[in-house]
Amino acid sequence: MNRLLSRRFPIAVAAFARVFVVIALFGGSALIVPAANAQQTDAQQTDARQTDAHSAEVLTLEESIGRAQAESPGARIARYRFRESEWGFKSFRTDYLPQLSLTASGPGLERSISDIQQDDGSIRYVQQSRTFARAGVSVQQNIPGTGGALSLSSGLSRIDQFGDFDFSQWQSTLLSVGLIQPIFQFNALKWNRRIQPLQFDVDRRQYSEEMAGIAVNITNAFFDVVIAQMDMDNAQFNIAVNDTIYALSTGRYEIGTIAENELLQSELELLNAQSAAATARVDFERATQNLKTALGLDYDAEISVQPPAHVPDDEIDPDVAVAQARQHQSAYRNFELEEVSARRDLDQARKSNGFGANLTAQFGLNQSADAFDLVYQNLLNSQRLSVNLQVPIVQWGRGKAEIEEARASLRRLEEDQELERREIEQDVYFEAVRFIQLREQVRVAAKADTVATRRFEVARNRYTIGRIDVTDLFNAQREKDSARTSYVRTLRDCWLSYYRLRQLTLFDFGTGGTVVLE
Repeated sequence: MNRLLSRRFPIAVAAFARVFVVIALFGGSALIVPAANAQQTDAQQTDARQTDAHSAEVLTLEESIGRAQAESPGARIARYRFRESEWGFKSFRTDYLPQLSLTASGPGLERSISDIQQDDGSIRYVQQSRTFARAGVSVQQNIPGTGGALSLSSGLSRIDQFGDFDFSQWQSTLLSVGLIQPIFQFNALKWNRRIQPLQFDVDRRQYSEEMAGIAVNITNAFFDVVIAQMDMDNAQFNIAVNDTIYALSTGRYEIGTIAENELLQSELELLNAQSAAATARVDFERATQNLKTALGLDYDAEISVQPPAHVPDDEIDPDVAVAQARQHQSAYRNFELEEVSARRDLDQARKSNGFGANLTAQFGLNQSADAFDLVYQNLLNSQRLSVNLQVPIVQWGRGKAEIEEARASLRRLEEDQELERREIEQDVYFEAVRFIQLREQVRVAAKADTVATRRFEVARNRYTIGRIDVTDLFNAQREKDSARTSYVRTLRDCWLSYYRLRQLTLFDFGTGGTVVLE
């Protein structure tokens, strides 16, 4: 018996020594986590990373959104798309302004053999050579109210002929006034004058919505980095804690105070924490690269993120949000655009299948002379008037079918728009309600994070003195991690809801102003 005790006593002493050292380390301040919104160890690890990468640019959420809206590829694409629409609208407006043009040709040379009728009625082939030159200026003005076009022109030309019949002659048109007027026909100018400003306004609001959508996308990418960073910090923290627990469990197992099952569970939790850390590092790198791509930064740019410590404090009334959406959202202007376009199609179907006419009138003053000094003297009048009629007689019902098709399309559009209006208003209303709820849930999640952190501290200390088993300790650890993750995800959902609401309403609830591009 004495020999047996003499063999086991050194082993027990060594085991108790290990337990004492582990307990001392485990209960030390290095692993203490304060019951606050953030773990001290996580903050220390974050500070260590920022110290190691002192050149990294620290980005807040608002800075990331501002940079993305100014410099990101998505913002540039949206900006060029709107610029294309802007120039197209400017081009449309010129259709209703006078168009001044200058035409000129020559001096030109023409040499040919022509058949010329003689005085006795015979035909003689004569070689002719001549030079010619022409110049003219004209002004044309469309008339939107009637769909016609008014033109003014003036011109001068000269011909010099050589050969058997040499001569030179000038021809002038001092002034020519022309009118082309469709009668009982579709007036595209009138309808475009209503449609194009609406289309440009829709494009302007859609551009504003795209910029607001960039804020939503950047918020999502930003919090992906925050969550991945938090997971990586938690995994590193858990490795340190679980390694200490495993060492403590090993000491207890060697002295026979715990079963092998508890030792294996401690080892398994350590391995799981190491695996989670490896996965978290990859997820962090991927999320960081996604954020840099969204911001338009270089692949090797060094950045770190600083999550917001609060939620938006804007007071949002769901009814006010719906009213702002009706006033600013592009969909409502697009409803008006679609209705006007449908009525245009109906008018075109009616006018294209009925009686129509074209009136052409022209009056001018012109003259011809052998000398330039005489070409503007004793001017002669020139007049032209014609009316072309178009009367469909037999269409086998095609005209009526096209009209009824356009009318049915208009009725269908009205029903679709009414349904879409209700869906948009419901989306805006419940997004506002959801934001209010999420803001409260952030407060609750922050409290739960604090409670779960404190519970883990208590469980760890109780396990150290042997009052609870390892299962209860690891349950407290998982609940701590889950509460922390839930808090950050709820914070992300709150900010996402806020920026989605700005995108849906194009309204800044903080300043009380619109975010529509002027």
